[in-house]
Amino acid sequence: MRRSVLLLAGLATVTAVSPAYGGGRTEWLRSYLGTYAAHASIPAWARKYNMNCSGCHYPAAPRLNATGIRFRWAGFRMPDEMGEKVDVTQLSNYISLRGRMRYEYSKSESQPVSTSAFTFNDATLFYAGPFGRNFSGFTELEREPSGEIGLVASIQGVWGKENSYRGFRAGQMHWLLRDGVAGFDRPTGVRTPNPVNSPVTAAIPFRFSADQLGVEGFLVSGRNRISVEVLNGIRTTGSGDPPDPDTDKDFAVTDQLLFDDAGSGLTAVGYYGTVKGLDPLASTLRSHFARFAISANKIVNRFEVLGGFVYGKDQDLPAGAADVSGLGYWVSGQYMFPKSSLTVFGRYEFVDPNTDLSDNGSTRVVGGLVLPVGLPEYLRLALEAALDFPQAAAALNRTGLTAELMLNF
Repeated sequence: MRRSVLLLAGLATVTAVSPAYGGGRTEWLRSYLGTYAAHASIPAWARKYNMNCSGCHYPAAPRLNATGIRFRWAGFRMPDEMGEKVDVTQLSNYISLRGRMRYEYSKSESQPVSTSAFTFNDATLFYAGPFGRNFSGFTELEREPSGEIGLVASIQGVWGKENSYRGFRAGQMHWLLRDGVAGFDRPTGVRTPNPVNSPVTAAIPFRFSADQLGVEGFLVSGRNRISVEVLNGIRTTGSGDPPDPDTDKDFAVTDQLLFDDAGSGLTAVGYYGTVKGLDPLASTLRSHFARFAISANKIVNRFEVLGGFVYGKDQDLPAGAADVSGLGYWVSGQYMFPKSSLTVFGRYEFVDPNTDLSDNGSTRVVGGLVLPVGLPEYLRLALEAALDFPQAAAALNRTGLTAELMLNF
């Protein structure tokens, strides 16, 4: 009788919360997704918890739902495991591989013919997870299309209880983009929106997507995570790779708030930075810049709407140039079909790198689809088209199409 009651309660929970955008408490996730143990083989943390990828991802990996976000906040452990010692001897719980192959087509009004190419976008090795009672590590080695090896590596510590804890993070890290919520995580499709993946002002090439070396202190209370970061900053090229070319440090304050268990949320961030030597003839000149951004999303059943806004201002520029202000915004929507988990999405983006000048902005319209293949979800197929419309009369429209096959194991 007791087993029947528990089964009925579980079925009621499944009706209320679909695992495809799974929320709910970790206890329910373990009991329900444990039924997929035979299929839960990717990536490392899915193997560890005998869960399918949909337990932490919506609509498809690598984008996270609320459970996946809380798991990341807590140092790659379930929040109710805070303070428990972990077994680090099981290698399959820590190591994962990813590969992404693409076909890219491009056509511009300035080109007499179109161009197309197959590219192996990246091959990536992940080694990450918790150790001891309070610590965790994250290492990402990525071979980029240029043949260079990119490194992201950080150490994190957390202390406290499931719903209230504090901690730090230090290293070369995804300091916000790919580590935030509501548009500051990984994109549903292929491309990251231009306002956060490219410079939003014409003078200083700061991008939210540039990984940086530094330290972070954070506090999590319930659904809210607030953090303060001290970072090396960027080079004149916009890169955040070491070594640091000057002694100045950049500062960021970020607040992330989860609205619900589906993964709806809000991110607000303020960033103040310094860059030295924008003008080679004035190598000691220090220019300063500020960036402010806010984004929010809401998921209702299998439909999501998302929007974000970025503002930037650059000061103390070479040759006494006037301050430069720029802005960008994006709105998007998507729907996931329940049986196939096929997701269709569309996005509108705009960037104006100098608000004092007219007709220098650029609009991008994006549309596409994403399909996880099979169960377990070793493969993900994505198809995305983008149309660029520069405002300047001399600039020409551009069309791009990208098909991507992603392998996670």
